[in-house]
Amino acid sequence: MSETTEVAEKIVEIPQPEPDLTPEELVRRAAGMRAWLRDHQDETEQRTGISEDTHKAFLEAGFYRSLQPRRFGGYEFDLRTYSRMVTEVARGCPSSGWNLCLAASHSLVVAGRFPESTQREVFGPDGDFRTPLPIAPSATATRTPDGYLVKGRWDYASGVNVSTHFLGGALIFDDEGGKPTPGLVLVPSGWRMLDNWGEILGFRGSGSNSVVAEDVLVPYEYVSRIHLANDATDGPGVELHGNPMYAGRLMSFFNIQLCSIVAGTAWAAVDEYRRIITTKSSPLPPFTPRSHDPEHQRNLGLATALADSAQRIILSVADDYTAYAARGLAGGEPFSELDDQALSLTARQSGQLACRAVEMLAAASGSSALANGQRMQRYLRDVATYKTHINAQHGSWATGYARSLLRLETSA
Repeated sequence: MSETTEVAEKIVEIPQPEPDLTPEELVRRAAGMRAWLRDHQDETEQRTGISEDTHKAFLEAGFYRSLQPRRFGGYEFDLRTYSRMVTEVARGCPSSGWNLCLAASHSLVVAGRFPESTQREVFGPDGDFRTPLPIAPSATATRTPDGYLVKGRWDYASGVNVSTHFLGGALIFDDEGGKPTPGLVLVPSGWRMLDNWGEILGFRGSGSNSVVAEDVLVPYEYVSRIHLANDATDGPGVELHGNPMYAGRLMSFFNIQLCSIVAGTAWAAVDEYRRIITTKSSPLPPFTPRSHDPEHQRNLGLATALADSAQRIILSVADDYTAYAARGLAGGEPFSELDDQALSLTARQSGQLACRAVEMLAAASGSSALANGQRMQRYLRDVATYKTHINAQHGSWATGYARSLLRLETSA
């Protein structure tokens, strides 16, 4: 690590609300909210996002600042801590976990890929910062004499309902008639959230509304040319903050986010199944508690192992993510695209295991557990929706990874 980086690491321009907050305390607070979040699942779905009370609780607990740089008022905890926190929140309410995770996590992207002047402006003056990141470049950012003019619509902007800023994928036009470059655009104001979430099958309370920007002017420094299509690990984040976490790749980071939520959903299903079999009797004589039935015991044991495996995998991926970035910055093998593919596919395997746990327990819970308003039905809907996400298309991503391993050209 360079001398500049070591100095940068010690600079704090915006103090943290709780300078002595530890990673373990953050995770403990998340686990402590589990019962309260579970009791409010119905309301969260009906509202299509977390309530003001839940948002306030997350603010006070420090959740939104978990990955935000210390220099700008964040706690800069590692990805393992962040993943554990998200999983605990999702265990109480998967929709709340998704809403929190996708609003809080993208401070890491801003810290790693935007210049110091931009970070100082958007994180300041008190470090209150949250943003979604719909990555598809479904809008345009056109260069003008005064900045970039942003126009377009982004769907599935998860976490936008509690966000202070907006970050989205865009096609950047620098020259009239020229070929656009995919990148990211940070919009501090002037964007508009649509009231169009909550009718999808699952994660109905995740605040994944659409966002529209209609000719919003942003400064030149609020546009980054780093995107999934041209990802890089040499942004300004490491020199500014002294932390290799800000020099990782996007795809694996996105999968750490999503699979931490789905692991929490698997744990939520385990909790609900355990409640069902310990409070209900068998449907046929001699009407013994279902928990005494070896089949129900087997289901609980298998599902617990699946949930535990899913979480252990994603924590290992989170550890390797920062380790690969640190290795490259120390002069070793860089965090390569192949590394990114490997970590992403392994993370997706975590998601597959978590979904299997929920699906197995839902099938074993009985039809009454799948009625409207029942938690097990909600968890089944949630994992079914996760499996439709482009990042969860395990087979197609596996094919791409195999082609990279075999050094084959991408098929047309």
